Amino acid sequence: MNKLRAIILTSVLLLLAAPVLAACGDETHEPTAAQVAVQTQSTPQGRILTANQASNTVSLIDVATDTAYGTVATGSQPHHVLGTPDGKEFWVTLYGENRLQLFDPVSLKEVASVDVGAPNDDLNFSPDGTRLYVSLGTTNALAVVDVSNRKLLQTIPVGKTPHGVRVTPDGKYVVVTNTVDNTVSVLSLGSETKVVATIPTGQDPFEVVVSPDSKTAYVSNFLGASISIVDLTTNKTTGYIKSGKQPAMMSTVPSADGSSDNLWVANTGAAEVWLIDAPSRKLITRIPAGQGSHGTAVTPSGKLYITNTNDNNVTVIDMAGQKVVATIPVGQSPNGLTYMPAPAAP
Repeated sequence: MNKLRAIILTSVLLLLAAPVLAACGDETHEPTAAQVAVQTQSTPQGRILTANQASNTVSLIDVATDTAYGTVATGSQPHHVLGTPDGKEFWVTLYGENRLQLFDPVSLKEVASVDVGAPNDDLNFSPDGTRLYVSLGTTNALAVVDVSNRKLLQTIPVGKTPHGVRVTPDGKYVVVTNTVDNTVSVLSLGSETKVVATIPTGQDPFEVVVSPDSKTAYVSNFLGASISIVDLTTNKTTGYIKSGKQPAMMSTVPSADGSSDNLWVANTGAAEVWLIDAPSRKLITRIPAGQGSHGTAVTPSGKLYITNTNDNNVTVIDMAGQKVVATIPVGQSPNGLTYMPAPAAP
């Protein structure tokens, strides 16, 4: 028993000693050897970053080996993390603060922050990377941020307790889920950003993804065990797809033959991921994940990563084989996550 306890204690101490890079690094001190090792880690297939809300960190996962090799300290309660379209920065939303954080993907240090006036939830960039749209759940608004100038441009009222945010691939609209109103707001992104439609969905619309042709939005109804199908050409909900219990984040991926869109759905209350053929609305398969399966991110190498909020880990699925290939420990209460390509050499 004493030997077992010693092994457990040693494991805990090693975990606590894992390299952590400060969010605002002290430039007067040289980085430690462990920090340099994290900064220079080779990730030829890119990285997955997870926002660990209860740890105030972002975990770094090497896609090639499916190992977590370091963490980055953040502000209070990081909720979602997203890389810029050009891969030169990653941004973090904070539930516990009124600001966003920006990090350099090479040094892994905070380079700036933007005050958006309220705790912030989800975020999405315009296709050209010039604008960032952020949901402010406590103030029923959407923040519009000038990315290059690190500046809040405007705050636009939407429905009650907005959460999910997604810009259409053509860059013409942004769709925001209003969790309390059971609606989505559609905002035009022309010369003026404004609400042009409010569309009923299912119960507690949580997250949203948009088809590659920008014509259809899929909205996960967290308390409705369904996915709303929203026609963005008519601004109407045209149908529903059955999901698992408490569907949360989703990813759209072309089918193997390219004939349709597959929808990968993390079902928080079912501890599993559903693969759905979106056009036919048919379930293809169900794959076990961890407890509180929540966030999804896809890599060019054909993997799907799912954060398991209650288990403090990430499930890795080989999408072609439709099977789990790894489980990776990360920080506490991992929520949103993002894929980033390998950083360019200095």
